[in-house]
Amino acid sequence: MTGDEGAGDAPGMVGGRHLPIAILVGVILAGLFLVSLFWRAEAFAAVVTGFAVIALVEAARVVRPVGIRLLTPVLVASAIVAGVGAFTAGPSGPLAGVAILVGGSALALLADRSRREVVRTISATSFFGLWVAILASYAVLLVDRDDGPVVVLAVVGAAIVADIGGYAFGVPFGRHKVAPSVSPNKSWEGLIGGLLVAGALAAAVLPLVGDTFEPLPAAVLAVLCGLAAFLGDLFESMVKRDLGVKDLGGVLPGHGGVLDRVDGILFALPVGYYAVALVA
Repeated sequence: MTGDEGAGDAPGMVGGRHLPIAILVGVILAGLFLVSLFWRAEAFAAVVTGFAVIALVEAARVVRPVGIRLLTPVLVASAIVAGVGAFTAGPSGPLAGVAILVGGSALALLADRSRREVVRTISATSFFGLWVAILASYAVLLVDRDDGPVVVLAVVGAAIVADIGGYAFGVPFGRHKVAPSVSPNKSWEGLIGGLLVAGALAAAVLPLVGDTFEPLPAAVLAVLCGLAAFLGDLFESMVKRDLGVKDLGGVLPGHGGVLDRVDGILFALPVGYYAVALVA
């Protein structure tokens, strides 16, 4: 969102989106996330894998009109193998997903007698698979711990809080743009403010929830995940500008596609996974 969004919009519309519907969908998604997270790790893994599959199917549909072919069955298989494998086999799971992604793409095109643009098709399929299926599987790795729900909340929460804080600081104080050709409304002031908010909140709250985090490690984790989420948001904006599309899906009314909602979180997940191993 930008500082002048909402100007000229119809009632209930902000930035071209229907705000009440967007809020309702956001509440439903948050509820599904929290219920599955604190109910059973298996349920959370299923939700994460399911959303990864939806995001990939949506992306394949969106990029088709711009001349990019994604091997959807391979992407779906990779997401399922990576998600289930992460829960059952730990870090080997994402590696198995990568193997399915690369090997499956090769086999699918070898079996396709009408194949064309082989390098482009394999490259695009591998790109989206690594971006969505493999990065999402790190959420499953994070939850598969004794303190899994707390750690997942720490990582995802840092990404969300840094984004909200970045907006809160960026609108009134943003003067110096980070990457104006990609996302003209993101500023260094917003980035720094968002990271400070995320770090301070994590240092104050996470030590009160279980024994996993001390204040300083909690703040370090939040800053790292917040920075990764910021880069993930910029990354998706760059991809969408290159493709000439507004959203990478439309399954979530008022939000666009699944990938449009979790772009920052996807980048934060592997950073959080390795950061927790170092600081917690």
